[in-house]
Amino acid sequence: MIRHEALIGRLEAACDRLGERVLGEMYADPFWRERFGERADKHGRQDNRFHVQYLQQALADDDPAVIANYARWLQQVLTARGMCTLHLAENFERLAVAVADERWPDGQAAVDLLQAAKAALAYPDGLAGEVQRRADTIVLAAAVTLSTAGEDEPLPVAELATLVSYCADALALTSPRALADHATWLAGYLERRGVPRSRLVRRLDAIRAAIEQLLPGEPAIAELFDAALPAAWGERFSG
Repeated sequence: MIRHEALIGRLEAACDRLGERVLGEMYADPFWRERFGERADKHGRQDNRFHVQYLQQALADDDPAVIANYARWLQQVLTARGMCTLHLAENFERLAVAVADERWPDGQAAVDLLQAAKAALAYPDGLAGEVQRRADTIVLAAAVTLSTAGEDEPLPVAELATLVSYCADALALTSPRALADHATWLAGYLERRGVPRSRLVRRLDAIRAAIEQLLPGEPAIAELFDAALPAAWGERFSG
């Protein structure tokens, strides 16, 4: 007898409803439709279905490694396609909250597995892991730098955290282009909303300074921002 058979059935019955809730929360941020267009709906629903399927399999096997391995595989796929690890972590977190809100008798087992999936997104070592583990410190230092420089807007903590996640992913992918491509898109996205490119450049500069303060003398860090900063100004990446 499968230990969590009833919970697996509940997840199957609620899969579409859970997915719609998660997507509704995600799409409150216009980033998703702007960045991925019509694909956002299709792939968003598909990804949430896969999340639930792997969650069900992990429950059936009573093995957290099933969903942890899936999370790490999906991280590699999605970060190479324009998302960042923080986006995926937020997706797992939203799904965990949605499951918890169902108040199923054994629902905590599913919540725990989704938290394991989120934890599996931590890079184990190298510069990517260092940047990811120190993300809060980097964000705070960058926010203080921007505030000290006279930024007249509230401290952009969420925006900075997302940019730092893109930095860690680009390092993990050993691809400065990954950050440069995002900077190119983000600068255009902000510009269409009346936000000058200089704002993004200031944020990238502040993040670079914070990372280099913690991890001085790393050529990969310099290479990353030497590609991203010109891209934010609108120059074509040539690396």
